[in-house]
Amino acid sequence: MFLNLSSGVNLAPGERDALREAARAAGVEVIDLGPGVDVGAVIRRHLNEGRRLFIAAGGDGTVNSVVQPLVHSEASLAVIPAGTYNHFAKDIGIPLDWRSALDVALKGEPHQIDVARVNDRFFVNNVSLGLYPELVARREERGRDYPRWKARLHAAWVTLNKYPHVTFTVETEHHSEVIRTQVFMVSNNSYDLSRMGIEAPRSRMTEGRLSVYWLPHLPRLALMKFAAHYLAGRVTTTPGFRSFRTQRMKVQSRHRTLHVGIDGEVYDMAMPLVVTIVPQSLVVRVPR
Repeated sequence: MFLNLSSGVNLAPGERDALREAARAAGVEVIDLGPGVDVGAVIRRHLNEGRRLFIAAGGDGTVNSVVQPLVHSEASLAVIPAGTYNHFAKDIGIPLDWRSALDVALKGEPHQIDVARVNDRFFVNNVSLGLYPELVARREERGRDYPRWKARLHAAWVTLNKYPHVTFTVETEHHSEVIRTQVFMVSNNSYDLSRMGIEAPRSRMTEGRLSVYWLPHLPRLALMKFAAHYLAGRVTTTPGFRSFRTQRMKVQSRHRTLHVGIDGEVYDMAMPLVVTIVPQSLVVRVPR
């Protein structure tokens, strides 16, 4: 089990210790994540030794780091939600209480789901361009010890003042289009647009398709109205909102690199971005 001590919603020290002891009592080796821990190398070593269960105890970023070596393997991923939003855990039905989640990790049912890939990195939720990567980067400027709500307010203020947008060409098997936008997202399977918002649920993880969502470039006031619609779950009523599904797409830009949000973390990625769906490629433990 990889335990992230700096996830967005930290477990209280007592609860963290209880989780660690409960896992060890069940025969699970616990590794505290921190600088210098190469998650991929640790997992590959254990795979070679015959281990077949790996648990991500943290948020979506922790899940993403643990997923990388597990795609197309015989091993199972289990999740103990300890992050800010825990989107992936919620979408596969994992209870938010760590004791119940640990029980699912140890006794749950294996289930194959899709993942997606952008260049050389897999993702389980989505990749995004424009405002969101900027928001995350500005939020993390304050550090993990800074109160999260204050960090988010700081990020929103700085980002909206900067008013970032991106321009790129999107190519799919069906069309090519130049897009100028502040909001662009590609998800692994489809979100339920009738309930779009902070929770942004997915009812299925086996569609075998990417879903692409974006808005045309908006004036500042219109962008703020979109944010209100998003939070209220009325994203499809925003003028110009567009979406489509595909199995593969390429993003080309005049810039050599772009800030890309991947499962809640920000990466600088070289152009072009090639995004593909990888169907039925990950085994997860889910409630029976």
